[in-house]
Amino acid sequence: MSIASDLKAQDKNIQKKSSTEAKTSSEPFVGPASEAKKLYKRYKRSFDKTIVAIACVKNPKCIEPEDEVLRYSKEALGILEKLDTLAGNGDVQANYYRGLIAFERMKYYDRQAEIVTHPDFILTNTVFRRYAKKQYLLAEKHFIVPAKIQNPSACEYLGNLYLSSIVGNPQQEKAAGYFYNAANAYIEQGNQIAGARMYNAMKDNLNPADPRIIQVYAKLHNKEPIATWRKLPGDLVQSAPKKAEQH
Repeated sequence: MSIASDLKAQDKNIQKKSSTEAKTSSEPFVGPASEAKKLYKRYKRSFDKTIVAIACVKNPKCIEPEDEVLRYSKEALGILEKLDTLAGNGDVQANYYRGLIAFERMKYYDRQAEIVTHPDFILTNTVFRRYAKKQYLLAEKHFIVPAKIQNPSACEYLGNLYLSSIVGNPQQEKAAGYFYNAANAYIEQGNQIAGARMYNAMKDNLNPADPRIIQVYAKLHNKEPIATWRKLPGDLVQSAPKKAEQH
């Protein structure tokens, strides 16, 4: 396997790990793909190609790798600027996807800092740590916008963000508060699986007797009984046995 393929696979694995920390079983927004989501997907493609092109610089088999690095990185930057403009104008979805990009980059830089630990490369490690902190703050800034309207995915990402130690000690109480908001919103949508995931996240970060945990547990396990005046489906109603069958 080539160096380019190795790095591309590594980047995908890191992004996959990040997504599982705040994975949702449905789209964060209903309806057709917005302009913001399309820009996010385009950015991802351009950024991934940039990573591969950078790896090719070290591979003599690659043709004009420096040109590809410049082209794809410039393309990714242009897309990011458009997304920033939409987010700055108050577009909720643009803020969400801009926060998602920052969250993914934060995890990537943090992972790179963990790899580069040799004393001779301490400056590189410091740079990665600084980049991770910058992306943390960007993710927080943008995720707060959709979280204000109780978007469950944004709330979940914020919860995971506050559990990290990238900018200081984890803020468990703050994280649990966003997990609580996410749980309620997920359950409201009928997404019991995601709601249960948030319930577990709350248990891990709050006192088990916290009333918020009890409330979410009740919502997950207490189902509304069928009203007596509702007519049940025929296959669920057992007819009274005929007199001949009773003997």
